[in-house]
Amino acid sequence: MSRFTGILQVSQNQSRVNGNILLMSGVQDPSQAMSSATSFVQGKGFHSGYKIVVIGELGQVGSISGIIMTNAVAPPVTAPAPTPAPAAMAMAAEVPSVKAASVSRAERKKPATKKKKGAQPKKRAAAKKAKTRTKRSPKIKPARKNNKRRK
Repeated sequence: MSRFTGILQVSQNQSRVNGNILLMSGVQDPSQAMSSATSFVQGKGFHSGYKIVVIGELGQVGSISGIIMTNAVAPPVTAPAPTPAPAAMAMAAEVPSVKAASVSRAERKKPATKKKKGAQPKKRAAAKKAKTRTKRSPKIKPARKNNKRRK
């Protein structure tokens, strides 16, 4: 089987790729072969102006010659190499190199752990009244004068 890549042109019940009429494989009547190929291609979601790859052989049905197709697919997409915009290139030339900024606390957080199946979230206790000092903070003592004890 050969692959024919080109732009699809649909007009009435006739489809063409690179100027070749599409004919459906297995259909003996020429007009039916043309309309079957058109409905097959449109059923796959292709319309006039779409790039398409037709799989089949060059041949003839009755008096009409063209591509006797068995399948039609979209061509593989190749991503073009990224090119920076001219403004971005100019800015990169003007900006001096900068040291990486320090990582913030939010960025240093540990990644979220996966939850176990069927695990329920832990319930939190009701909020308690705020204390004026924590257990770890020392009591504030008044300042002494001249480091002497009073009698």
